[in-house]
Amino acid sequence: MSKHNRYPTLNLGSKNEIAKRISSDRLKYHGALALINDAMRNRNGYWYDSAESEPENEKFVRSAVGTPLGKLLKLIDTKILAPHDKLVPDFIFGGLSGRNHIQAARHLLGKQRNRALLKLDIRRFFEQIHKQRVFYFFHKKCGCSVKAARILSEVCCVPLGPKGSGRAEESIARGFATSPRLALWCNLDLFLRLSWEAKSEFRGHDPRIAIFVDDVGIMASRIDVKPLEEFSKKVENILANFDPNQPLPINPEKKKIMIYTKGIEHLGLRFGRNKLTMGRKARSKKDKIQHAIKQHPQGIEKRILLRKRKAYHIYQRQIANTVVAKKR
Repeated sequence: MSKHNRYPTLNLGSKNEIAKRISSDRLKYHGALALINDAMRNRNGYWYDSAESEPENEKFVRSAVGTPLGKLLKLIDTKILAPHDKLVPDFIFGGLSGRNHIQAARHLLGKQRNRALLKLDIRRFFEQIHKQRVFYFFHKKCGCSVKAARILSEVCCVPLGPKGSGRAEESIARGFATSPRLALWCNLDLFLRLSWEAKSEFRGHDPRIAIFVDDVGIMASRIDVKPLEEFSKKVENILANFDPNQPLPINPEKKKIMIYTKGIEHLGLRFGRNKLTMGRKARSKKDKIQHAIKQHPQGIEKRILLRKRKAYHIYQRQIANTVVAKKR
């Protein structure tokens, strides 16, 4: 795919054009325009730090649910970003229509046996993508005017650190509806480079790469641990230096290399020979529920346990029946 056709063609020139793009039968143009003005004027009062935040890891989950800002973000995601999911390469998953973690894992399985996996985790992924990068994406990659790109980047980003930190630097907000798609679009060239490097390095060994939000998985057949260790250094260097304006350091504690003979787990799933099953944590939770049911609970407690067991059975069927979408 040429660079010209790699990104969405949005061509939004003004606030009025954004309002037209997000309007519908339920939200007329004037209502959409008023929504944008309200969200921009009161942006800081419409979001908060969720209890899911991890301050010790400098990860802050933001929420704008139930506010005009939250409504605007959802409309931007569904009306402006989501229609272009078809342009995203087939090795990128997470935050996209019809591309979940099971499909990502199945993509990695490949067609040849004796697989080995290199898994990496990008440290504080969302916090690394600054507002300037989001502006650049809308303006330079999608053809939006400076004014429209500024509006879109303004509502999709928040200051770094806990709310009220007073920091001037902003990044996309972990937890906002727009963030998963913006994160992948702002790093598309980098991800394409990783894919090219993996296919080149392990040509003839059925190489596969799957990127699920901030998890990078690279898999190949009939290779030892050492080649993956060497390739890991190259991947880490690309992530850190491909774009000097936006380095993406990995979390060394989550870096792992696994081979088939010793068992492979990734994205909460266990890799078998041409099949996937639930991973260790999910199996353990399912077994605990089954054990609790055998204790003969009564009433509401029993109904809750049976409902949870049913959910795991459905999950098992989903894993078994999920197929990877055909290449476009």
